[in-house]
Amino acid sequence: MQKKIISPILALIIVILTIWISFSKLLVLNFVIIGSTILYFCLSRHWKKLLYFILVPLLPALGSGWAIIVHSSNYKFALLIFSRTYSFAALGLSLATYISLVELLKYFEQYGLSSNIVYGLLVVIQALPRIQYETQMITKSSRLRGVFLPFWSPYYYAKAIFIALTWQPQISEAMTIHAYEDNKQRTHYNKYVIDKNKSILIIVLFTLLSSTLLLLNK
Repeated sequence: MQKKIISPILALIIVILTIWISFSKLLVLNFVIIGSTILYFCLSRHWKKLLYFILVPLLPALGSGWAIIVHSSNYKFALLIFSRTYSFAALGLSLATYISLVELLKYFEQYGLSSNIVYGLLVVIQALPRIQYETQMITKSSRLRGVFLPFWSPYYYAKAIFIALTWQPQISEAMTIHAYEDNKQRTHYNKYVIDKNKSILIIVLFTLLSSTLLLLNK
């Protein structure tokens, strides 16, 4: 069964933008990325994500910008670094929110990526909710006893390691039952293919926007 996806195209564009803003001094590019992210969150009413986007990168952005002002008094470059920090945060948030890592890994596995890498990462992704649940239970049980555990407490990391050790034989047995073997050709129930119509539209819009920004910079 074919399943059309656009995750590879979106991931490629995010990688291109990340490299671009890493070496570019184009301020307007950072403002476009930041403005688009804020506009999308406002229109979709994702207020919690908008709040995270504003607050989480604030301290690193202010620290980087202030350090440049103190050492060189170059306010324009400080603004560039400040906005670049928020641009990286916007791209990272887009990658985590709108791109399915499961689809992306399965797509690349169909086109030659090692099954060991793919299924190893899939196991980690599937284990994250369980680890999060277990850490929440540790937090609740410790608070019932009047003990506050900081996020760096070794109890959390010990629990994560214990879960990994507990799951290892279960996952190994499950993969053996499903006839998994290293470097063996596998069939797929879902055949992941790129949605050509949506991908072409995204590429055209990205090309037009990039060309416009480059022309404005001249």
